[in-house]
Amino acid sequence: MLPAPDSLAAVQQPVSLVMAQPITRALDGRGPLVQARSAGLLTFASAPLHGGELLDLITPELVELIWPGAHPATACLLAAGSCPSLDVLLVSASTPEHWDTAVSALDDPLTDTELRKVLDVLAPR
Repeated sequence: MLPAPDSLAAVQQPVSLVMAQPITRALDGRGPLVQARSAGLLTFASAPLHGGELLDLITPELVELIWPGAHPATACLLAAGSCPSLDVLLVSASTPEHWDTAVSALDDPLTDTELRKVLDVLAPR
């Protein structure tokens, strides 16, 4: 059943390895994504590649930690798409092949433990 036109149906938040706070909060069972899901709302994540900038920032070592042998974009999508309490990861693709790669990246999300290891690498020391 669709919500009434005047009611809130979903929330959208940037989620990426650059904007990792939503992932950290969701892993801890808190934050807007968790609250929205608990309220029965759909949750959307935008900017999983941080406007394309993430591809210049991610290291080969981090790619290997996320998904050994993956393309950096695929690894970044997998990390963002593995965020707990997330229903939809908003992505765009320039070719059908890129779309298929993006979809396949989300077939087997990272576990919470694997995702925490990734975030630990990114944590300031």
